[in-house]
Amino acid sequence: MKSRTFAVLSDKISPLRVNQFLGMPPELTNGEDKRQDRGIACFLVIEEKPEGFFLYRFNEDGNCVGDTWHANEEDAQEQADYEYGKGTKNWSSIPENVDDVVKFVLAHLAR
Repeated sequence: MKSRTFAVLSDKISPLRVNQFLGMPPELTNGEDKRQDRGIACFLVIEEKPEGFFLYRFNEDGNCVGDTWHANEEDAQEQADYEYGKGTKNWSSIPENVDDVVKFVLAHLAR
């Protein structure tokens, strides 16, 4: 059984300690910053895959705004704690029979 958990973030997290960008860093584009900010996360998902554990960040529309790889679930939770502080203390399990994790969490948020 593969582990999948989620945490809903508080809207009071500020300032962010880490920003997720789309694109190459300025060091690789002759000093020109062409990156796009991925946006603010509303909820997080940690999902176990054969390659390791992935910490996904999703906005309020369910669009992925960043992800990172981790060797284990504890490391992924520590990264989430570093980025978002106390907003990540309440992790909830995602049932095994759920196919669409994003849809599941968005339904949870709508309650």
